Amino acid sequence: MAWSVPLSRFTPRVGGGSAFFVRPHSHTMRRFTHLLFAIAIALLSGCGVGPDLGPKAVSLSDTNLVPMLDAIAVVDRASLGFTPISTNADIRLEIGSGSGYDTMLHVYADTHRTIAFRKTQTGYRWIAEQEIHYGPKMFTDADGTFQEHLAVEYQTEPVNGIPTNQIYVSYYGQDSRLTGGHLTLAAIKPILDEWKGTPIR
Repeated sequence: MAWSVPLSRFTPRVGGGSAFFVRPHSHTMRRFTHLLFAIAIALLSGCGVGPDLGPKAVSLSDTNLVPMLDAIAVVDRASLGFTPISTNADIRLEIGSGSGYDTMLHVYADTHRTIAFRKTQTGYRWIAEQEIHYGPKMFTDADGTFQEHLAVEYQTEPVNGIPTNQIYVSYYGQDSRLTGGHLTLAAIKPILDEWKGTPIR
């Protein structure tokens, strides 16, 4: 998987970019993070929490997803710039994070996306979504080498620091067509058409 942090969390914004992920900062920090993760696994397994600490793999036909799919269905997500969820997507379900959302779906297909929900008395309410589209070029900065990508985001509650009720588009990479200005859905549409079929590395 191409994401740079555990799938179970929204993460702080970095450099005005995507709200759901952050790139590793250094080799030392990565080693330190891996060490802490290993220690946490050991401690938690000793406390009887169990080995499966992350989001669980589910299918679109899973009955547990029905209230979330119902919540998605009432939102005009196409007008917000989101593509339909592929029927053969790799989907992970996360419940009870307590970090600005009550439930989250992680969806991996031609794009990568996260969808956050707030629990209600009758089910769930869609409150945030981010979809990441990957381009063909790689770029290198102080943190390493990465695949260029565009992130489209929208949220109805202040989940992670971007403006609410507003389409937010950000780009990581070095394509001059996408740097140095405010990005809109209309502006990125020809780029996304150009990127279709690009493998995620």
